[in-house]
Amino acid sequence: MQMYAEGGGLVGSAGSAELVRSVLDRGLELYRQGGHLPAEEIARCTALAVQLAERGERIAPLLHAWEVGCSVAVADCWVSARPGEQSELVSLTQWASTGVKEITAAISLAYVHAQKQAGLDTSRRVLADLMLNGATTDELAATAHHTPAKEYVAVAGRVVGEIAPSAATVARASAALTTGDLGLSCQAGRHLCILAPIRSHSGPDEQAGQIVETLKRVGITFAAPAGAVIAPRSELAVAIQQAARIESLANIAGLDGKTVESNQVISELAISRDSEYRRQLISLIDPIVETPELLKTLRTLYLMDLDRTRTARRLNVARRTLTYRLERIEQLTGINPVRTRGILAFVLALAARDLDSSCAVPESA
Repeated sequence: MQMYAEGGGLVGSAGSAELVRSVLDRGLELYRQGGHLPAEEIARCTALAVQLAERGERIAPLLHAWEVGCSVAVADCWVSARPGEQSELVSLTQWASTGVKEITAAISLAYVHAQKQAGLDTSRRVLADLMLNGATTDELAATAHHTPAKEYVAVAGRVVGEIAPSAATVARASAALTTGDLGLSCQAGRHLCILAPIRSHSGPDEQAGQIVETLKRVGITFAAPAGAVIAPRSELAVAIQQAARIESLANIAGLDGKTVESNQVISELAISRDSEYRRQLISLIDPIVETPELLKTLRTLYLMDLDRTRTARRLNVARRTLTYRLERIEQLTGINPVRTRGILAFVLALAARDLDSSCAVPESA
């Protein structure tokens, strides 16, 4: 773990495997003697977690490094084993499966305690981090005053005024959501993420809206509709990635509302995943791209739900000018912009152009 802190996470290297193997060897020795890791050994493991808590940094990468490092070390022991050592390797593997959990729980609780000592009271944020990495413990859930649920609403949004949510923002969100066990907050890339347990007394949509309003009351506002995905507890990491992607697509599409689900950006999702499909759609409006007033007319027409009076008023032109422009669009593209097929083609083409002109939407947060 010290190598992880100093070297930026040397997981899987020969040096880190050797470091973790030495810990496992000590553990195997204690396992043979029927003992457990002594308190001073646990304290050595948790010291770094306390330092991270005091600096307001996340603990999830450290736990991930520890778990992966242990797996690498155990696998390396099996690969290099000599005949007759299988029984010892079985003992080592058994200890690793229990000892790693023991150390992980100790690190988690030390981290929570250090944060409380620092006055942050962000144990729920820690729990959210661990849940996203599949390493949550019942002890930590109890410390965070949270009763785990089978399903969660995963909400991801970008905070107004911040490129990425700061530790203070995440802690403030965590404190605001504590009352009523509304959810757990954490950071994933540039998104503030909320894991809201689905209880029987309220629906997912109602919960997501309540979360947005609760955060707004403590000065945390999402820059665009937040993405929302319903997922079982075991799939929260993937759900947060999907929610962040939905938020990005909703932002590009200029959608309104508090939260957006996948069914509201289903076309954008399909377009963003297929670059050839996106290119073909964009080619439909290539003939009018160099004529800004025609492109703006097309966008405004669909924004006004095909209401020509409102469209002409928004464009500040006469209705006959609007009619002329629509006829000109049909002449240049061969597609009638007010017929059903034309509307479908042009709406998708405009969405594809928006996606293409923006930075590529990341697959994950």
